[in-house]
Amino acid sequence: MTILSLTSVPPRFAQLGPVLASLVGQGADRVILALARQYTRFPGPVTPPALPEGVKIIWSEDFGPATKILAAQRAYPDAEIVYCDDDCLYAPGWLSALRDGPGVRAGSVFDARRLKRQGGVVAQGFAGVRLPAGFAPFTPPPAACLLADDLWLSAEMAARGVSITSSRAARAHVTTLKSSHGLQDLDRRDTYEQAVAIVHSIWRVWPPT
Repeated sequence: MTILSLTSVPPRFAQLGPVLASLVGQGADRVILALARQYTRFPGPVTPPALPEGVKIIWSEDFGPATKILAAQRAYPDAEIVYCDDDCLYAPGWLSALRDGPGVRAGSVFDARRLKRQGGVVAQGFAGVRLPAGFAPFTPPPAACLLADDLWLSAEMAARGVSITSSRAARAHVTTLKSSHGLQDLDRRDTYEQAVAIVHSIWRVWPPT
């Protein structure tokens, strides 16, 4: 069984329709939208968005962006899971490209040397990350790493000795819905620089250069 999983937050619910539709067309067994019943950063009641046919909501604790994989692993522990982001469109063929090879595959990666660290590869969730069936559950990130889920998840994989293979073919099928993404955003860069020190202290990976 192959599960496509993503999460979102209330301010982004209105833009989810085309994103979810692009995922439904990929041919996975199920598309999961993992939502928190209460959000730390967005207080108030959570009214789920309208969903296209073929999408199922899983309610979860708020693990930040990592909710997309933590909730899916808990619900489908034996499945192949592909997690992705809520601000991208995925063209036909994206899932097939991401699955064209063994092990953990990511549509986009960057070297930890961009954060002045060595020995690490960070899988970026926006282009999709494929985990083989039965992949061991991830550990929930600490509060300081909630917005650096790519770092946290990749560091835990590094600590387990898991290799991440990039798929440029999958990346070519992804269109972002924002003008900037990831480390191009100064706030995200600051978040990553703080979080990478934390993941090193916890997982003992990616020492300073």
